[in-house]
Amino acid sequence: MVTKATQHACEMLRHSLAHKYSIRGFLIEGQLASDKKPSWGNVKKPRGVETLVWGTISPDACREVLGCTTDQLYATQQILKEGGIRNGQFGCNVNPINIIAAMFIATGQDPASTAEASWSHLTSELHPKTGALTMSLYLPSLPVGTIGGGTGLPMQREALKMLKCDGDGAEQKQRLAGLIAAFGLALDVSTSAAVTNDTFTASHMRLGRGQERANL
Repeated sequence: MVTKATQHACEMLRHSLAHKYSIRGFLIEGQLASDKKPSWGNVKKPRGVETLVWGTISPDACREVLGCTTDQLYATQQILKEGGIRNGQFGCNVNPINIIAAMFIATGQDPASTAEASWSHLTSELHPKTGALTMSLYLPSLPVGTIGGGTGLPMQREALKMLKCDGDGAEQKQRLAGLIAAFGLALDVSTSAAVTNDTFTASHMRLGRGQERANL
């Protein structure tokens, strides 16, 4: 654990170099790590897994699956981006935090770390000739792991195995971060499409919690 290693390192430096550098003490936390807090520091210098995912949808697939044209979807995403900038939003996205929070809980991550993991940036590029829409989602710092803590709980361990992310290697951790980002991009596409084709509110009403029956 990083905290434990830092504690031992600081104690070693205090004992071996205290006289030479007049070290009188230390604080284990100085708020420079932005642990469980959003900050530009984690964007500039990630302390989690830096992840970028992307995909392209054709005009035909967009109309058939998402119920709108790629031109319309692109326009909506630009409006959402402008609104986020005007509101002082951290990053430009739709709602990947829903995926991040759900998968953090399901795979034994620290739910409180969703605060620092939530910064992400959605980029859309509309091809001028083919009309194909390419969308990418960049998450600079996903603090995820596949060993220790909540990952050892039975249900969370099972979820990691289902995702083929169980194990203590860097590959498993990077795969988990990639899956979270990919699902987050998919949700951004789906939600912005629902806003575009005016089914966003109806979907919430039909599938919303507290309803006696949902017509699935």
